[in-house]
Amino acid sequence: MLRKFAIAFAALAAMATSAEAISLGAARTAKPQASRTVAAPAGYQIFCIRNQSECRGGGASKVAYTSGTAALLRRVNDAVNNSIRYRSESAERWTVGGTSGDCEDFALTKRSRLIRAGIPAGALRLATARTSRGELHAVLIVKTDKGDYVLDNIRKSIVLRGQSGYRYLKVATSNPKVWQPARAGREI
Repeated sequence: MLRKFAIAFAALAAMATSAEAISLGAARTAKPQASRTVAAPAGYQIFCIRNQSECRGGGASKVAYTSGTAALLRRVNDAVNNSIRYRSESAERWTVGGTSGDCEDFALTKRSRLIRAGIPAGALRLATARTSRGELHAVLIVKTDKGDYVLDNIRKSIVLRGQSGYRYLKVATSNPKVWQPARAGREI
């Protein structure tokens, strides 16, 4: 009986996410933590269970913003925006690629293509936000040495995060399975 309990406990411990581990560790320390974690969107959690290779972090947490980087971001943003037809989904189902989808599908596809093009996963952050009309929205943020750039399916141009007009709710860290609340004025 004790052996079965130990095996079950080990299995549960193995299933704990990085965010849970961080939260549990934070609860044991007396010192307040500078930032806390929040649950990733439910659809993203399911996506990561089904597509583990698409949910890996790693590499540099920022990239140099050169003319080559800017051109690559524009190419990928334009290609994805032109290849996926926007379709509102009633269920929160996050996917990469496809011919139609909603904002998170655009963001995931851009992230996947940028990683394949050589941008480190650690510099790419999925984020949820409210638009100026109060609608829930998802975008991809690329962290660079010149600021955080937003790749979006609503607008054609790529803008700095502060120029997007969005109120950010939560954002993935350099480990895309760990999300944090997005606070105004705080670097993400």
